[in-house]
Amino acid sequence: MRVLVVEDDPSLAATLRLGLAAEGFEATLADTVAAAMDMMGRSAFQLALVDVNLPDGSGFALVPRLKDRSILVIMLTARGSVPDRIHGFELGADDYVAKPFAFEELVLRMRAVARHPVPADRLPVLAFADIEVHLERQEALRAGNILDLTRREYDLLCLFLRNPRRILTRDQILERVWGYDSEVGGGVLDVYISYLRRKLEAYGPRLIHTMRGFGYRLDDHGEA
Repeated sequence: MRVLVVEDDPSLAATLRLGLAAEGFEATLADTVAAAMDMMGRSAFQLALVDVNLPDGSGFALVPRLKDRSILVIMLTARGSVPDRIHGFELGADDYVAKPFAFEELVLRMRAVARHPVPADRLPVLAFADIEVHLERQEALRAGNILDLTRREYDLLCLFLRNPRRILTRDQILERVWGYDSEVGGGVLDVYISYLRRKLEAYGPRLIHTMRGFGYRLDDHGEA
């Protein structure tokens, strides 16, 4: 199992990597939110251990992004209060481990989370109409043709595929694809929607529709 460890304490991060390797896990380290996002764009992970207090933001902001990629999430943080735990679970975390922790217990929790049945919203393939995204290998296809997508285009497509026929507001899309603290504006979103449409429409009719005054919707019935 490939594990993304998001932890800014270098000593703890190194200890986790060595310990996880001894237990058969392949761990990749990231010490900031930005570094974690970069790693997610480069490699596929099955599970992430996420600290909350990171130098460039909150680890909580990473949880929806990880879940969009079907990555199991265990919060691993000194912030172990009940409100923090509730917040983590509400965002979609699969488990919550407070520091200090016993490494042996952490490994047991990781294996327990990995054994859980995969819910319908975390299937390894997302599909709508003739579009498919194979999450494990991060490959997108339309009508059997592989799409050459950038990371942002891939994230946009996955978001739409997880919310078919639902109107997504511009703010919702910016938050889920670019992050809570991003300063990216609506103009950039429109450009990326245009890029994604062009690549999808090379192999079929338009499926991402503009809902004027609201946002966008993935639908096979046209615009409102």
